[in-house]
Amino acid sequence: MPPVPKHHEQFYFTFVTFLVEDCLFRVPRDTLESQSDIFRDLFLLPVEADKAEGYSDSNPIVLEGILKDEFQSLMKVLYPMPFTRLPPSPDGLPTTLEEWTAILKLSKMWSFTRVQEFAIQQMEPMLAAKPLDKVALAQDYGVTEWLVPALLQLARREEPIGLEDVRKLGLDTALKLADVRESAQSTMPTWAGRYYMNPIDRSVDMPIITATGPRGFTSCDFTSRIRQVFNLQE
Repeated sequence: MPPVPKHHEQFYFTFVTFLVEDCLFRVPRDTLESQSDIFRDLFLLPVEADKAEGYSDSNPIVLEGILKDEFQSLMKVLYPMPFTRLPPSPDGLPTTLEEWTAILKLSKMWSFTRVQEFAIQQMEPMLAAKPLDKVALAQDYGVTEWLVPALLQLARREEPIGLEDVRKLGLDTALKLADVRESAQSTMPTWAGRYYMNPIDRSVDMPIITATGPRGFTSCDFTSRIRQVFNLQE
């Protein structure tokens, strides 16, 4: 009698089917298990063989509240070219900020730690000239390392705080940013760490200067004030 065949440890894939909006995705389960504790625990749950969700198109795992395009973006990273049938990009990865934002969102939601770190790296150059979006995304997805550099860019900006800032950042953050910007002074005289309207008349106490230089002046350093106002640790 010939020996019973064994499954190869690396190249025997179990597939799982998801329903996202009106679209079925069928992908190797092993990658999801190895990258995410949440999916690993999900697949460990005991189920009856004939009722197991995800093992057929007729009984998929339904992902509520997730957009098809968002899920597709994540799949591009987990299962890159040449394994997919998507139009290839030069390196087989997503190319737009919108796609990477979706990847950051889902990787954080489902604890794909390495994918989340990779998404942050990929988005960094895309957001270099978009400090407003960078702060908004940092707040939404907990990317604390983006906050100080992006807030510093906004504090140095010549344009005042406007409705677009409030819409993207929220009123509380916009007001804190205005506080930081108002700490900049370039011409007022100083005395004992405070500045006065008249260098001779020191009877009128004014707010402490925490940054020097006019708005729009790129060497004006608001870093300490940003950390103080937003309660950010070094």
